[in-house]
This record gives sequence, structure tokens and C-alpha cells, in this order.
Amino acid sequence: MYLGARMDKAGLIAAARLGDEDAFAELYRQHVGFVREVGRRILCTNDLDDLCQDTFLLAFTRLVSFEESCSFRTWISQIATNQCRVILRKRRQAMNGEARLVPIDAAMRSDGGGEECMLGSEDPELEASIARLDLTRLLRVLSPDQRRVLQMAYLEDIPDLEIAEILGTPLASVKSKIHHAKRRVRDVHKNR
Repeated sequence: MYLGARMDKAGLIAAARLGDEDAFAELYRQHVGFVREVGRRILCTNDLDDLCQDTFLLAFTRLVSFEESCSFRTWISQIATNQCRVILRKRRQAMNGEARLVPIDAAMRSDGGGEECMLGSEDPELEASIARLDLTRLLRVLSPDQRRVLQMAYLEDIPDLEIAEILGTPLASVKSKIHHAKRRVRDVHKNR
């Protein structure tokens, strides 16, 4: 069924939706490196075999929900990011937060008196993940054109010149959209 290199991404996805394991294996081969990079950035580790396996297993079972209006790479990165969150949550539960005494600031104290402490914990990995996931919310403030260009440039690592060729627009227009999109995201983030 799968015809190898002659089939484009849309054809691979269509064949994989029909249960063609070879087509899905080709999608895996094309995107596993990207999923590893997503995992490496969020989990700060190189041991990512389980993440990749879980991500692609979930993708395979949910391939019917893939909307062709977004790129496969963007879709698979969202699944990988969610799987990273699951892993971070499990890590935190396993560590039980490594509790320690944390000073309570004056605004939180009920009596306004002297120094008080409470038992608390921090999970910098999970906090960093949430900050990265906040980017998804920030991208929603962009126009579809700006969001697409920013996703192509930063999530898909496509060079500006190639983006211009794909979209059929001048390079200066692509650079301008990226600049304005980044500025818009930065402004919205400052006002939160």
C-alpha cells in the first residue's frame, strides 16, 4: 500500500489513517528526531525512548483527529509536549516534591508578626514546562498568518527563505511578519 518516497505528507497521513503501518513508520522516521528535541528541551534529558514511543503510539491511535489545517509536526509536538507534562508530573510525585521550609512573606502572614516558615516544595522542571506551554496561549493572540509564520520559523525550524518560498511571499514580508508577531507576543506577555 505505502509507496515510499513518492508519497507526500498528506498521502502518508491518509495511508496511515487507513491503517497502513508502513506509512505510519515513515511518518515516525521523519519526525522522531523532532519529538526527541521537544522532549530534550522540556525534560532536560537524553533518555527519551519511552517519550517517543508513547507519543507516536498516542498519535497513531488519534490520527483520525488530525486536522490538515495544521502541520503534522505541530500536531505531534503538541502530543509530545503533553506527554512531557505527564512525565514531569510523575517525577514530581515520585520525588514527593522534596519538601523544605520556605519563609512566608509579610503579605501572607495572618498576624503580621515575626518570621514564619511553612513546609513547601518547588518543582522547577514543571514550572519551566508551564512557562513554555504559556507560549501556546500567547500564540492565540496572533493573526493566523503571523501564527503560521512563527510556528514555521520556531517550532518547525524552517529557514526564513524557505518559508517565503512555501508561502509564495517575499522574504522581507516573512521577516516583517516574524518581527511583528514576536513583538505582539512580547507585548501581551508583559501586560499579563
